[in-house]
Amino acid sequence: MIHYSNLEFILKHGLYTKNSRMKDPEYINIGDIQLIEQRQNFHVRIDPPGGDLGDYIPFYFGGHSPMLLNIKTGYRGIRKRPQDELIYIVCRIKDIVAQCPAWCFTDGHAKNKLTEFYNDIKDLTHVDWEVVCTQFWGNDEANMDRMRRKQAEFLVKDCVPVSCVAGIIVKTADREAYVKTILSRLSIEIPIYVDSKNNYFYP
Repeated sequence: MIHYSNLEFILKHGLYTKNSRMKDPEYINIGDIQLIEQRQNFHVRIDPPGGDLGDYIPFYFGGHSPMLLNIKTGYRGIRKRPQDELIYIVCRIKDIVAQCPAWCFTDGHAKNKLTEFYNDIKDLTHVDWEVVCTQFWGNDEANMDRMRRKQAEFLVKDCVPVSCVAGIIVKTADREAYVKTILSRLSIEIPIYVDSKNNYFYP
């Protein structure tokens, strides 16, 4: 998930990490800036691919993330933004595996001590798909681990090429028109989905 202002650079050059010399110099961060900085030197607990979280482009497996809710509400001092400013970049796991040499994934929030890291696609069974795909992820007495598991991540080291972008999800028709203008200007064909039923964004 990105700020819409970052889209054109990504569609020209691909997705790069904050540490890359190829990064967008005008990239707009969203979410918890302090957490973003903390992730830079947090060790990835599986090797290969090894390294730190700052070496990776992170993807959630589904929508309605806690991060998105925090951005929507401004919780914990996070800069509040309307959801229409945010765009989902959709990639298929099979395309990442085929085109990106180094990747891994987790069964929960990457910085949580309980979280396990995996580097084999067969281990996707460890992701709690029911929780990943739900809009209601708060912990309760029946399940005190739901929020961690909701934030399972697929992590791609160094770069994700434009050829891996399989779709773009926006919240409104106005944002769809904005994306169409960029795609037309760059002569790129990528499906755009308007989330009118709030399958990914919050109501």
